[in-house]
Amino acid sequence: MSRLAIEIKAGVFVATINARVRDELWKRMTEEWRNPCIMIFSMNNEQGFEIRTFGDPEREVLDFDGLFLLARPSENRTSDDLSEVDDTKID
Repeated sequence: MSRLAIEIKAGVFVATINARVRDELWKRMTEEWRNPCIMIFSMNNEQGFEIRTFGDPEREVLDFDGLFLLARPSENRTSDDLSEVDDTKID
């Protein structure tokens, strides 16, 4: 990772890479390293970026009518409640 990106915080990397390298990196992170991770990258869509998650990150991505939001699940909610975003705590 350190060859391709700058580590701005322990475990947080920032880089400008092309789509092919990004997809290969994602494949390696999810199939070989198998650590929970979140990847955010530029995309030609309404928000200007896309989010991928793998494993059990502390936050989950919610698709709110095409708008991607990151939410931290409440400890009191069940998995069925997570599909509702109206009262989900958004950071």
